[in-house]
Amino acid sequence: MFLDTANITEIEAILPFQWLSGVTTNPTLLAKEKGKTRAIISREILSLLDENQRLFIQATGETQAELYEDAQTILSKDARIAIKIPADQNGFCVMAQLKQERPDVEILATAIFSVEQSYLAALAGCDWVAPYVNRMANQGLHATRIISDTATLFKQLGVPTKILGASFKNTAQITETLIAGATDVTISADLVEVMMANKLATDSIQTFQLHAKGGRI
Repeated sequence: MFLDTANITEIEAILPFQWLSGVTTNPTLLAKEKGKTRAIISREILSLLDENQRLFIQATGETQAELYEDAQTILSKDARIAIKIPADQNGFCVMAQLKQERPDVEILATAIFSVEQSYLAALAGCDWVAPYVNRMANQGLHATRIISDTATLFKQLGVPTKILGASFKNTAQITETLIAGATDVTISADLVEVMMANKLATDSIQTFQLHAKGGRI
């Protein structure tokens, strides 16, 4: 499981649970951290992660050359950084180029809305694809079917590309995504809290606590 945030406080709150494979960020999340540059936020997050955890940072650029240059800048900072590349024409070219030059680089194809995008990303050598579950739902797309078909296709092709479900509005979408075939998910801090604070469980635990106090000697 990955935490989808650029907020240091949120990361620090979740780290003690030992669940995190890493942190995923994007330009929108970074922009929420007012007064901090991408470089500063990245350093702060990396200072919290261990050597086995990954920080995903998204490369940006209006042209293929700009996207490639930004990706190279990001990857030069730390070995624990994995690169996110948008799954469009420029992005597919940069994915393939990076993998040819540096096969060890971990690449996540982001902004996935179709099986076709995932297929091209896998052909380009991507390690991960990130289907945007809630954004699909908002457009009337059947997200779980797309994820299930993608998982089936990857198995059929024999590619090692993994599915990292992203963009969730509620916890039901998370479980549906995992059942559909996603290997991992990246979740906002507020949804992690919802998952941990199940109301029925909380009510039961409070009852146990009450009874335990009454039965103590």
